[in-house]
Amino acid sequence: MYSNLRAINPPRENLTPLFIQQVPQIEAVREYLVRKGKQPPTIKTYMKALKELGTRANLKNTIEVETAIASYMRRNPITKEFSDIPASNKWKNQCVLAYQHYCKLHKIEWLDIPKFKVDEHSIQPPTQEKCAILLASARSELSLKIDISIQTGLRPVEIVGKYKGLRAKDIHADQKTITPTSAKGCNARPPIPISTELSIKLQTFILRKNLKPNDILFGEDAESYGNSYRNMRNRLADKLNDPSIKTIKLYHLRHYYITRILRKYQNVEIVRQKTGHKNLKSLQKYLHLADSNGEWITEQTNDRKRADELTLADYIYCFTTPDGYMQFKKPK
Repeated sequence: MYSNLRAINPPRENLTPLFIQQVPQIEAVREYLVRKGKQPPTIKTYMKALKELGTRANLKNTIEVETAIASYMRRNPITKEFSDIPASNKWKNQCVLAYQHYCKLHKIEWLDIPKFKVDEHSIQPPTQEKCAILLASARSELSLKIDISIQTGLRPVEIVGKYKGLRAKDIHADQKTITPTSAKGCNARPPIPISTELSIKLQTFILRKNLKPNDILFGEDAESYGNSYRNMRNRLADKLNDPSIKTIKLYHLRHYYITRILRKYQNVEIVRQKTGHKNLKSLQKYLHLADSNGEWITEQTNDRKRADELTLADYIYCFTTPDGYMQFKKPK
């Protein structure tokens, strides 16, 4: 029992009788997720959600859990007490997914599974100038990682770590490309071009570290990469007295890359293949930035009804991709 408590690692104030009673059932989900092939970052998120739900509700009672998720309030990071700030709908949906796994494992029937609407925010990637400032301010390995993020749009978990991170064999100096291992169940991507300068830096790094083909390029995990980046970014913002720099998250470098290649190719299907997205929906939020000269709005669909709507809205049909997506464009 106590080994399970250490594995879940709850805050001391969470050790209520109800929570302690539910620990074995919660911990069993970890092993279940491992058997299902879930990646460690995903397992960590789901276990955190179940731990929090276990302090708020009887996990055998689906109505009680639904109420706990719907009324979820954030904890104060210092006092660990519940605050008056509601949790985001994105986090509530993560709790729903985690509890679904709990129900599957423990054979609990959960009817009317809730889904919380997440507002899609318009993407505003950092400027090329801001990316250059961040890159110039980073040192050694952090500089390499940031440069890879900017030039390839890879997620942090696809750059660092032993599960999906880059390995020495993924760097092709002669071709000036990187071939990543896709994360989040995404489609495989073609080799991603990088600059000659970055290619030389990576090759020098591999030789200096004496890395073999299957060796991990960077030893730390995505969380450590994020922490290093934020520390550097915040110091830079204070030094330049520019608070806007603190708003640039590590994932925004991926947004910068996607927006750049979308403007270059003017074709979301090509961009989907290059970024590894399974469907075009994930790219819809970038379309308002698709055109660099302000002449066209582009959209693709494989739905006939949507195609008719686009035609009525003065979109021009261009072509259909091999997998059945119709490309439309409309002057701005």
